[in-house]
Amino acid sequence: MKDLVDYIKYHGYITSIRDKVDKDYIWFDICQKELYKDKNGEDKNNLSFFSARMYVEYSYKIELRVGKDVYVEGIPKGYIDKNGHRQNYIHILKINEIEVKEEPPLYGDGYWGGKKISNEEASPEEQAEIQKIIDSFK
Repeated sequence: MKDLVDYIKYHGYITSIRDKVDKDYIWFDICQKELYKDKNGEDKNNLSFFSARMYVEYSYKIELRVGKDVYVEGIPKGYIDKNGHRQNYIHILKINEIEVKEEPPLYGDGYWGGKKISNEEASPEEQAEIQKIIDSFK
């Protein structure tokens, strides 16, 4: 039998961003305002939400911020936290029509600003130009 993967689609707005959890992923909460009437007949907001995670590099591509309206597609995941509580989240595969690949674009060694750094040595002309810039700071 082929492995089956369930997907979830969710629409809402971002209410919090946690970017200091680990170096590879950014975590955020997506909420919807659901109205209900309390026992006194007053309208109340019930902020239902999902936690979500995606590779941190993609957060720059979509300008992730609190209050941003997002439509996400992803895989439901979960884990048991250090207090023994079940934590569920969506591992994002698509956000606002931007595909989030299984492997993030490389921004580590060999890359700068999302572009691959060339391993070629600078030409003599380029070296002279760089030296000129360096000398202008002295």
